[in-house]
Amino acid sequence: MKQELSDFMFRGLLAKHSLRDMEAVGQLRPASRNAEEMQDVDMLAPVPEAIRASSVYMQRCYRLLFILENLVRQFVQDVLEEKDGTDWFNKRANNDVKKKVAGRKSQEEKNQWHSGRNTHPINYIDFGDLALLIQTHWAEFKDLIPTQAWAVSRLNDAERSRNVIAHTNVLSDEEVTRLEMTLNDWIKQIG
Repeated sequence: MKQELSDFMFRGLLAKHSLRDMEAVGQLRPASRNAEEMQDVDMLAPVPEAIRASSVYMQRCYRLLFILENLVRQFVQDVLEEKDGTDWFNKRANNDVKKKVAGRKSQEEKNQWHSGRNTHPINYIDFGDLALLIQTHWAEFKDLIPTQAWAVSRLNDAERSRNVIAHTNVLSDEEVTRLEMTLNDWIKQIG
């Protein structure tokens, strides 16, 4: 009787995990979904399983990147704004970055049918420009970040992952771990 109970429990656990895995890749619709989630499941049902599964996997990667990038943008903005006020961008950004921002804002004005970015210039610069701002204005950051190399190496690694994510490719587990560690480092350092 004891062995039968153990076997029954083990089969139940296997079934539970199988159901969870089928839900994760869109093969099965869980009962607890809201109408919007059910609509997505139905819409994506004809999509190959590998693509659906990859999208679920990459949702978390995008979220990690989104948090890291916006955390760094906010950090750079806060530090430089504390020193120079709200006009810090005009005082601190080099001409190439200013031209890039102007060009992107101009494109948004031409395409008003599409929602734009947050209006602050820091939201128009490339991710790599954040590391450049930190390096160029190191005196403002040196008491908050261990070394320039620390910041630049982490941001460069994150930018490589960002490019994979932005071009809708799948990050390897190793790179996801690296992204998690980078985000964790930034949170501990500046959080």
